Amino acid sequence: MVWFTRTPYHTGFGPAFPALCALWLFFGPAVNAQQPSLPCTVTVSVRAADGSPTDIQATVSLYSFASGSPIGIVTPRAGQAIFRDLQPAHYSVEVTAPGYQTVTQPVDLQVAGVSEQVFITLTSESAAPASSSSSSVPVLAPGAVKELDKVLEDLRHGSTADARKRLEKVSRTAPSYPDVNYLWGAYYAQVHDPAHAREYWQKTLQEDPRHVFALAALSQVAMNDGDLPTAIAYLERAVDAEPTSWSYQQRLAAAYMQHQEPDKAEKCAIRATELGKEHAADSQLILAQISAKRNDREHAITALEAFLAAAPTSPKATQVRQWITKLREPTPATADASSLPADLTFIPLPQSRANTPLPTADLVPPPKWMPPDVDDNMPSVELGVACPLQTVEEQTGERVHDFINAVNRISATEFLENETIDASGLPKRREKRHYNYIVSVSRVSQDMVDFQEFRNGSRAFDNFPENIATVGLPAMVLVFDPAFRESYDFSCEGLSRWRGGLAWQVHFRQRPDKPSRLRGYRVGENFYQVPLRGRAWININSYQVISMETDIVAPIPAIRLKTEHSFIEYAPVGFRKNKQVLWLPKSAELYFDFRGRRMHRRHYFRNYLLFSVDETQQISEPKVEADTSQIPQ
Repeated sequence: MVWFTRTPYHTGFGPAFPALCALWLFFGPAVNAQQPSLPCTVTVSVRAADGSPTDIQATVSLYSFASGSPIGIVTPRAGQAIFRDLQPAHYSVEVTAPGYQTVTQPVDLQVAGVSEQVFITLTSESAAPASSSSSSVPVLAPGAVKELDKVLEDLRHGSTADARKRLEKVSRTAPSYPDVNYLWGAYYAQVHDPAHAREYWQKTLQEDPRHVFALAALSQVAMNDGDLPTAIAYLERAVDAEPTSWSYQQRLAAAYMQHQEPDKAEKCAIRATELGKEHAADSQLILAQISAKRNDREHAITALEAFLAAAPTSPKATQVRQWITKLREPTPATADASSLPADLTFIPLPQSRANTPLPTADLVPPPKWMPPDVDDNMPSVELGVACPLQTVEEQTGERVHDFINAVNRISATEFLENETIDASGLPKRREKRHYNYIVSVSRVSQDMVDFQEFRNGSRAFDNFPENIATVGLPAMVLVFDPAFRESYDFSCEGLSRWRGGLAWQVHFRQRPDKPSRLRGYRVGENFYQVPLRGRAWININSYQVISMETDIVAPIPAIRLKTEHSFIEYAPVGFRKNKQVLWLPKSAELYFDFRGRRMHRRHYFRNYLLFSVDETQQISEPKVEADTSQIPQ
């Protein structure tokens, strides 16, 4: 994976700012350029908006990119137009059709003898372009941003009078800005005026329906009013808007428990423990209560022990140990589920608290905007289970190696959400885009793999928010490929409960005596390797990588890269025709502080098509099935 930065761009209106572009991909020359000049072929597939081959009367033109002169014009048959006997060069494809937007896409034939396939999706003239971009939060003036930062500090320290003065000042210039109204609500909550707090939080959602802090605050207001269904509805929206927040997952799990929905509560509690690790220790208590209600003492004890491992100094620890002792007491042969200890309803569920002020800690976002570092803590593992590291490495490496060899082209719909984070941890700017995503994968040699990604037919960096591109997500599993594995030190931390099942938990770190080949930054003509350390969760039966979490080994002052954290989730994607299953990226989160910018980015992938198998067959959306296997002895 490589990040690039263009040369500084100077404007006539102020100081020079670098136009930043980043690229994540496996970096290395694809093939030797000195090959015989064999002819190339370009196949253009024209598709309707739903992805199916179209019968629209379209015209496909191929041009020389350098001179602009036409090479050929073809009318597609069954949605395909083919151009043969081409020389390696840069070309441009143009597709026109009555009533549809004209689509132009570059084609880069770098290697003699290749067959390149181009996929064009036609959009009606009345519809939005395929690459949609929307900004749900307007840009706030720098002075107003600084004032909001000070408001947050005032509220954190209980200085409500100062906070009100600053809010009144900012409101004169940005009365409809979501965070301004949200902080007005936080102010009124601190001065014990819940009616005005609710009013301002509802205004916040009118301006930004996915404002997670407002959604969480209104859920607590509903809880205080005794309106549990409304509280759950707000929390569900908060989880949808911030799916990697362990805190909202845990709150929703507790709310589901109070609403007598243990199955939903279990799902959220498991997700909270995966995301929050020891910070979400209370979710283990929720899981323990669910198991106890099911008369499953063994899993109840396991969850309670996981709580103690995550929070050994908690004020609840003594009582939790007492519950473990009670659960281990022999059960009479005639006993049923009702014989479980009567006081096992021990979870601190959110209760209705009419006229109770909302806690400030729940309303004011913490200054820390990134998840915990992978080495800040180790997620809990099952006690007494030996980890076969060599087997895990070899079997996982085989799966990755087979995947690279079996796949040459995949398409999907990619959704991207980007947030620029201010100094106080609030998103000062949000933007959403979606793309027609294609990745081509080829193993050039035993120790070289070529990943190329196209979004709406282009590899241009300006397809991305803030001109910072994040690509190459499928390449991260190469950590376990036999050709790359020697560059890392591995340690198996044990057997972990992950996604409701079991997974081997493996830590990896770039070796200092080996080059970093999976991530780097190119700034101008200079290239900076970025060593990684991280953790992977690997299915105990299939040895497929389920999730990966990474941090950089150390900051890189030369390019002002302070920190970077990524979290990628993979899921089995089933091919309907021959029942082939591939593990592909389902979602990814990236946090980084680069050249004074703090950014949080989410990627989601849906509607996979596997062109190397059968271009006419669609693959289902990623589905995750819990591994219910027993713990290996």
